[in-house]
Amino acid sequence: MAHDGHADAGLTVADLLDRAAAELAAAEISESRLKAETLLARVVGCRRLELPLSRDRVVEPARCAAFRGLLRRLLDGEPLQYILGDVEFMGTLFAVDRRVLIPRPETEELVERVLRREELWRCSAVRLGDVGTGSGCIAVSLALARPSAEIVATDAAEDALELARDNAGRAGVADRIRFMRCDLLSALAADSLQAVVSNPPYVATGEWLRLPREIRDFEPRAALDGGEDGLSVISRLVPEAFRALKSAGWLFMETGENQAPEVAAQMERQDFRAVAVIKDLSGRDRIVEGEKP
Repeated sequence: MAHDGHADAGLTVADLLDRAAAELAAAEISESRLKAETLLARVVGCRRLELPLSRDRVVEPARCAAFRGLLRRLLDGEPLQYILGDVEFMGTLFAVDRRVLIPRPETEELVERVLRREELWRCSAVRLGDVGTGSGCIAVSLALARPSAEIVATDAAEDALELARDNAGRAGVADRIRFMRCDLLSALAADSLQAVVSNPPYVATGEWLRLPREIRDFEPRAALDGGEDGLSVISRLVPEAFRALKSAGWLFMETGENQAPEVAAQMERQDFRAVAVIKDLSGRDRIVEGEKP
């Protein structure tokens, strides 16, 4: 792409898109056209699907320069969601930056699984713990879907909690979520929760260097690295959840696709009952759930 204001003069939406998509494809950036469209739509102030209606619109040099700056970050490997500064999750827009893991569709399935557990929601006031809340996407989504729930969201990182509080405030549910800095559930009393939900770190340390650059170089390692076997955090969370849950309380966890049988076995050894493994929309074992007797 051209790199000075004079050369930018007269460039249309179509010109910018074609050049950017070609540049991203040459750099082997996945979904190059989609990402170019998403960035340009943000810069010119329209929806991505409205861009074809503006193909011949001439883009002002200042906006061209802004687009180039965003494109450079994408070429440097930065995730699109961090560049945009937000991501949609369960129909709500969440602010995201390098302090927190980018929410993913598999975690929407985790939230939906919690919401579908009907016997849990028969209680008049459900108290639920979200462990490792990160951006707050799970806690906020549950608070929006279940206005009577009281939610405690924990994280070991204060900077993540700051962003999660901001997201709760934007969604109008800050008064119903208590954010706590602690390790897992260490700050919560025994027999105090009806449910625990978590998307814990589950990438094995040895897999770290094989992750895509946009994950490895930009997302917080503490939110992803689950130790030598990927299960170091989960192995601590299972007994902590059992302690913190009331009788008939439920634990819901997202796991790596090959970890579910071992996680289910750990839960059964901890005396959880009705332990089940649920596949994600791609057919991979993703969620493990169980009930405390």
